[in-house]
Amino acid sequence: PMQKSKRPHGPSSHGWIIPMLLAVVLLAACSRPEPPQLGLGTLLPSAKPVTEFQLTDHHGQPFTLENLKDNWTFAFFGYTHCPDVCPTSMSILAQVQRKLEQQDGLDRLPQVVFVSVDPERDSTALLSQFVPYFHPDFIGASGDTHNTLKLSRQLGILYGKAEDSAADNYLVDHSAAIILLDPDAALRAVFGIPHDADLIASDFLAIKAYYEATQ
Repeated sequence: PMQKSKRPHGPSSHGWIIPMLLAVVLLAACSRPEPPQLGLGTLLPSAKPVTEFQLTDHHGQPFTLENLKDNWTFAFFGYTHCPDVCPTSMSILAQVQRKLEQQDGLDRLPQVVFVSVDPERDSTALLSQFVPYFHPDFIGASGDTHNTLKLSRQLGILYGKAEDSAADNYLVDHSAAIILLDPDAALRAVFGIPHDADLIASDFLAIKAYYEATQ
């Protein structure tokens, strides 16, 4: 009886397997990580770079775009005479910083910047009393109306004197969001109210990991 011929099992018969596996590996290596699911913050679909501005910190030193580069930065816009939202938000940011100080493997803490929306009253001396009260490493910054608006508008922060305020003891209405800027000095995420220290700290770590994985 005739025997059916068998197909050879040489290298050419399965030659397609290795290129296919290689393609799968390359595809996996090239695919970007998924954005993190955040507990409180809103991650921007793409980071928004900040342009040049000129402020002065509470030590009397220039605070410019260069101070935002190579650092993660939490920024909050407020004023020292603020009766409620500002002290509360700064206290929460202090809690965030202390939680991150206890985090293993975090090579560098984010800087926290309080930007005054009331330059008429918030002198360097007043900022130097107000800001370090919450944490000794926090930075207070202020500038003229032009530069303050230049920065705040880029970050989606609105503010203005309350219409029914007294001439000397006026209130300032302002956005209460906490802003997160990445080491490229770009707006990366926004944290709305109510603020929560645990959620902000965990969201920050998730955003930082995502940023580093996509560089």
